[in-house]
Amino acid sequence: MDLLLPMLLSLQQLDDKLSAFAQKKQEIPEQIQAMKHAFEEEKKQLEDHQQCLKEASLEQRQLEKQLQESAEERKNKQKKLLEVKTNEEYKALLKEIEYAKQADSAIEDKILDKLEKIDSLEQTIKEGEKSIREKESKLQEETLRLEREIVEVDKEHQILQHERERVAAEMDPAVLEDYEKIRSRRAGQAVVTVWKEVCPGCHMKVPPQTINEVIQTGEIRHCQYCRRILYCELEETA
Repeated sequence: MDLLLPMLLSLQQLDDKLSAFAQKKQEIPEQIQAMKHAFEEEKKQLEDHQQCLKEASLEQRQLEKQLQESAEERKNKQKKLLEVKTNEEYKALLKEIEYAKQADSAIEDKILDKLEKIDSLEQTIKEGEKSIREKESKLQEETLRLEREIVEVDKEHQILQHERERVAAEMDPAVLEDYEKIRSRRAGQAVVTVWKEVCPGCHMKVPPQTINEVIQTGEIRHCQYCRRILYCELEETA
């Protein structure tokens, strides 16, 4: 077999690697962006909890003020009990005091609920702040690592690209043009290595005669179904 098919196979392998590197160069920034997005989402969640804590604390203070004002009002009504002159006024004032006590009890329950909510939020925020600090540090480290990886991937990509240009320059222009056309039509796969008399590109059976012609002459043969260029090795036909 002459060097034509091996060169085509080498070109295909280089193109496969180049595609993989190009994909990686695209995925790494997306990976960094996804990590940053997840971090910002967690920060936003922490900020929401902090805002809830502020609101709950404000509501607690308002309820306590309301309870204090109610206590002062009841105290004044207790004094008025000593000043009323009729039994009806006395009973009415007692009812007002009793209603006020019931209202104050409800306020006290609300204050307790707020305090429980505040305690829970404070614990959540404490844990969230710790998590944010740890993840921020990890995010910075991982971002730096991935940015360095981008540089290395780009270097490897350039080396492969130069090698690809060298191999392509040594090929017959007509053969190279045929290769490029097939590659553009077949999702980047122009050359395939026949395995057990099957084209791995379309999974159709390759005639034994075609395989023998490729092995014996080294000439280019195409899969009759998908038109990919076939590369064959002796051990695969055993």
